[in-house]
Amino acid sequence: MPSKRKQPTYLQAEDLDTLARQNIQLMAELWIVKDRLAMLEDMLAKQGLIDRATFEATEPDEALSAELEADRVAYIKRIVGLSADQRTIPNLQSVAPQKRG
Repeated sequence: MPSKRKQPTYLQAEDLDTLARQNIQLMAELWIVKDRLAMLEDMLAKQGLIDRATFEATEPDEALSAELEADRVAYIKRIVGLSADQRTIPNLQSVAPQKRG
C-alpha cells in the first residue's frame, strides 16, 4: 500500500530562477575558460614552448595546488555562493576537484 505522506518540496519558483541564473553563469564562465585555454595551448604549442602531451600529464606543485584550492573555493562561492535569501554553502569539500588521469 503506497504511503500517504506528502513528498517534500525542495525548490520553490524563486529557487528555480536562481538555479537557472547560476547554470547560465556557469555555462558562460566555462566556455570562456575553455576557449582561452584552447587558444593558449595552441599558441604555445605552435611556438614550441609546450608539448601538449606533457602539458596534459603535468600535475601542479604544492604552491600552485594551494592557489588553485583558494581559487576553487572563491569560484564556488561566486557561482553558487549566497543566493538571494543569503543561504550559505553547507560543505565546499563535497565539490573537491578530481585528480587528472
